[in-house]
Amino acid sequence: MMPPRRLGSACAIPTLLALLSMGCGGSLDSGGGSVADSGAVATQAFPVGTYTTCAQGVHDNVINSAGFQSGAVLTLAQTGDTLTATYVDQNGASSSFEFAQATSTTAALAPTGQTASGFSTMCVQGPGDEGFYPAVMGAAAGALTYDRGMVFVTLDGVVQGEAGACGTQSTPASFWLLCEDRQGGAPSPSPAGASASTPQLPVGQYACSTQLETFDSVQGIDNYVAAGGSGTLTLTQTGADVTAEYTGDSTLAGTLVLTAGTPTTASARASQTLTAACDVPMGTGGAPSQTPGPLTIAAGSLAVVGSTLILSFAGTSDARSSCSGAQMAGSLICSKQ
Repeated sequence: MMPPRRLGSACAIPTLLALLSMGCGGSLDSGGGSVADSGAVATQAFPVGTYTTCAQGVHDNVINSAGFQSGAVLTLAQTGDTLTATYVDQNGASSSFEFAQATSTTAALAPTGQTASGFSTMCVQGPGDEGFYPAVMGAAAGALTYDRGMVFVTLDGVVQGEAGACGTQSTPASFWLLCEDRQGGAPSPSPAGASASTPQLPVGQYACSTQLETFDSVQGIDNYVAAGGSGTLTLTQTGADVTAEYTGDSTLAGTLVLTAGTPTTASARASQTLTAACDVPMGTGGAPSQTPGPLTIAAGSLAVVGSTLILSFAGTSDARSSCSGAQMAGSLICSKQ
């Protein structure tokens, strides 16, 4: 298997490279998530079924990588208030997580401590002398959310594994996954009722790392590009309206308005745009413009998992962008300042 391509550098390839479960940019296996109990009871069944067209990313103090998945599948099944998410990545690695439903579009990882395989750890012995080794991730917290046809899974925990000459390696890590194109799975009935109070999210300023991946087919060449930077996210809330303003990052900027679902989750409103760098086309004899352009957001989800806030989104660059029509997906991985 190939080692991950680090964010901050672009790659152009006719097919996806794979680090365990990642494509261009590298990544991990499946994820879970955590949502604090808002006191709400689901008013309808979660949108279960089979989801494809996936993207994912992993961030820790060693590996920072993301990419689209070729052929990955996320299957959601529901029994009462228990949701089971089974994820098979592009390399065939499979992991399954159970969640307790909080609302019709949010669920909490239950119990915590569930473990996923398919991750990696790295051993560095000198300049140019580094290797990647299989590892597992223990999920301390995470969330499963749904927004306008897209499912978001976030996970916060610890990746640990035997890294050859470096011995046992253990590091805190965050993981995110989003999938769309749902097939089958008609919802089944679930208990009625909802909380009358408005959930309050942890507002304030957050220091964030950006993971942004882009796919575009140009002149018959599939371009998969992973990039990223860092910036500041300012989260405010008025009633159920949550405003997330991101600044200071040359790869991504803008403001999203979300609707609070629980004290740790929110979903993006429709018809919004961010500004994202155009990193395609590649491999056509010319460099990408990298000039930031409008990105129309199809769906987005914010989840606070443990001490980490993850704001994930997906969309398409619009006609005003120099990479018009390119598919983009990504996340902000943030910690409170």
